[in-house]
Amino acid sequence: MGWVPGELSLGNIRHAHSHLMFFGWAVPLPFYIIMQKIVDKTDSGVEGINAMKYSIAAVLFFGLLAYPFFLFYGYRPVSTGSASLPLSVIFSGFVMIGWYGFLIGYWKSRTTLKDDESLPWIDGAFVLLTVCSLGAWGVAVVQEVAPGSHLLMKSMTHFFLAAFTEGWVVLVLCGVLISELEIGRQHWWASPQFALGAIAIGAPLTFPYGISESLLTPMLLGTARFGGGLAAIGLLLVVYAIFKSGKWRHAIWIWPVTLLTLKGVMQLGASVVPSSFWLSDPGLRVLYLHILLLGGLTLLAFAWFNRRASVSKIFFHLLGGTIIVTLLTLLMFTGVWPKALSGAWIIDALALGALLPILAVIVYWNKLTQFSKRM
Repeated sequence: MGWVPGELSLGNIRHAHSHLMFFGWAVPLPFYIIMQKIVDKTDSGVEGINAMKYSIAAVLFFGLLAYPFFLFYGYRPVSTGSASLPLSVIFSGFVMIGWYGFLIGYWKSRTTLKDDESLPWIDGAFVLLTVCSLGAWGVAVVQEVAPGSHLLMKSMTHFFLAAFTEGWVVLVLCGVLISELEIGRQHWWASPQFALGAIAIGAPLTFPYGISESLLTPMLLGTARFGGGLAAIGLLLVVYAIFKSGKWRHAIWIWPVTLLTLKGVMQLGASVVPSSFWLSDPGLRVLYLHILLLGGLTLLAFAWFNRRASVSKIFFHLLGGTIIVTLLTLLMFTGVWPKALSGAWIIDALALGALLPILAVIVYWNKLTQFSKRM
């Protein structure tokens, strides 16, 4: 709202925010859902479950541990005695080692899901998670061998982000929806393998979208357009199958399905409209990312919980409503919002909007905890 303590910077606050979401939410939450799917499929112990449990704990632990170092130092080294260590980067590396540990446990037990339609999608999601981790390791390599190459550094960073958000997150959400809504082959307009391949191939190619306009070449922009269009078509094919099944009408699932549809339409639009429309408007990208991560991912996860817990749908709809309000306040920061309705009050509206989902989640979590105690 205009004031930042002297020892903090807006850039570091943003890094801390995004990394906490990546490490503390957008990975361990799908990990838990996948592990629970495997546990639900069998009555006896499954090889690899312990590895998955410990890996989730490690990802959460090191993800939370990295947060204060990103907040106060960003990627800068921290003085520890006689040494100077980039602790945020080191803890991030431990988080990704936790990803590999979960992948090993999953690989040992994946045959449990051999009859599940979501198995190829979960496999694909793990491939993209591995790919994006290579991009993250690549950033460290570039810092050592070519520290002056700003474009290469930006490319590796955004390759990681693109493979993560457009690949891992989208594919794992599609897998959960296909499994939960029991989407069969009869619901697909085109082959599900084509949709899966389109997202998996297109997602990493969208990395130039995050690079500043001054560094973009026509080839990089063309690559991003092609990758974004391909990934959007794949996602919209999944949405088509969900709509054809008719199961999206459920009061709970309609929230994440609607937001994923909006995400796919926005991504397809960015691939065909003039780049000047959105490259100069970073607020649109912020809105787009929150539609996927705060909207699609968060509401789908809570829909998954709601299906398994006797928590009134009222509390789920309360959460959904507050998230929509937050997304509307983010819309106010884009060029799409009428200038006649703009003003300093928008800052206050966004601050208030950001608080509402937090309060709704606290209420929902309290109800979920009460249900667990009764069980």
